Amino acid sequence: MRYVTTRPFATLALALALGLACAQVDAPVSVEVAWPSNACAAEADGPERDPSSDWRPRLLDQVGPTPPAQLFMPVEGARVAEVYPSYGDPRSGGRVHIGIDIMAERGTPVRPAAPGYVLRTTDSARGGSSVTLVGDGGVRYFYTHFDALPEGLEAGRFVDLDTVIGYVGNTGNAAATAPHLHFEVHVPGQGEAWCGWTPVDPLPLLSDRQALGG
Repeated sequence: MRYVTTRPFATLALALALGLACAQVDAPVSVEVAWPSNACAAEADGPERDPSSDWRPRLLDQVGPTPPAQLFMPVEGARVAEVYPSYGDPRSGGRVHIGIDIMAERGTPVRPAAPGYVLRTTDSARGGSSVTLVGDGGVRYFYTHFDALPEGLEAGRFVDLDTVIGYVGNTGNAAATAPHLHFEVHVPGQGEAWCGWTPVDPLPLLSDRQALGG
């Protein structure tokens, strides 16, 4: 499966602005996502590789070509309007925050913002316990600082909107902070590599899960 980029990120920026303007504190937020076109010209053969490599992961050929129309709040009971917009904030070592932090009590269930396949589960000094999913359109979703992961969650497993993929915690470099989910969304970039990771602000893309009736 190959993708060709035909337009820049202007459409996404406009959709994000409209989404922010329409958000209401006292009503479930529902946002229609307009994604940029993606490109991925690398071949699908070869083993799974690190995202910084030039290999396209096989799971990209198991997802659909069209990104989801909506993303849903991943943390049980949380509301979009209650999340602080921290994307782009400065971090130590000259880094910037390329996700959002959704505060919740330790052990709160986390479910996918969109269906997809588990690309990997990891445990690192920075992120602690983490889960990376790849969904339709090649969009990648990174969830981290989990207190624990459910049994049986492993690479290659398909997860839907109702599947619990972890429980809120503060593992990794978040040990000194209150429990929260760090959530990132990445879209495929351009070039001959398997697209790498191009982060976008998740907050304006999210709809309240209450809009699903759940």
